[in-house]
Amino acid sequence: MNVTKLLLQQAALNVLVALTMVQPGLAAMLADSSSGEPNLLPQVLAYEPPARGAPGDRKDAGSRDPHNFLALIPATNIGLTAIAHPTFWLYLPASLPDNIPFEFVLRDEQQEVVFRTVFELEKAAGIASFSLPPNSPPLEIGKKYQWCFFCGNISRQGWVERVAMKPEILVQLETAALRQRVLLFAKHGLWYETLTELVALRGKLLSQLHAATLEERLLIYAENDLRYEALAELSGFEKISSLATLDADWEALWEHPFVRLHGIVSPP
Repeated sequence: MNVTKLLLQQAALNVLVALTMVQPGLAAMLADSSSGEPNLLPQVLAYEPPARGAPGDRKDAGSRDPHNFLALIPATNIGLTAIAHPTFWLYLPASLPDNIPFEFVLRDEQQEVVFRTVFELEKAAGIASFSLPPNSPPLEIGKKYQWCFFCGNISRQGWVERVAMKPEILVQLETAALRQRVLLFAKHGLWYETLTELVALRGKLLSQLHAATLEERLLIYAENDLRYEALAELSGFEKISSLATLDADWEALWEHPFVRLHGIVSPP
């Protein structure tokens, strides 16, 4: 048995011991589930939106226009970010025809154009993103901007405000696991970072878990604060999603009263 395998097995054992110490009754509650499925989730994402609002346009997915799409924005229509070049998110309810260009326009509060570009999205249905390129003007702290996507005769818009990152958040981010970063961003109302990191985290973990052994999966769960998944595997629940906690994070975000996208957007 090589050193790597020994370390992985020791890490898996450490996960089980730590989980039992922190929540000694949790494994038993999972094992006693009469439905054959785990029935207890750890704390999931709770997004805290800013108190202020702004006009916006997300629409619904009922149109038959082949260019139809949604903007992923809070119901307040303004989302906060702490970065100079954030990522904006769209939802395509159906695959797009070939060679359909999108236009992105960023305006300041006086409706002066700050940045404009034309780009193409992947044509597959689902969640898609557009990031402000590094050579575009950076968002200034304390200022609000209106952004608009145009495709065919459809347009969607929202607002973004850049805020200063609080020093205490920066300190916590230095040592936070990936999922803890998502929870921190959500707690402090940073919409763009929350959504962007949640998408990236889910994709990364699915890739890591694809061909992982039990010991390796337990280590991945431990590193990313996915206690529910670790206990479910150790309790013998084979039918659960490998990322049930992150699925719950998605549901929490979509069902939040300040988002109102439940039933429209599915997890990627």
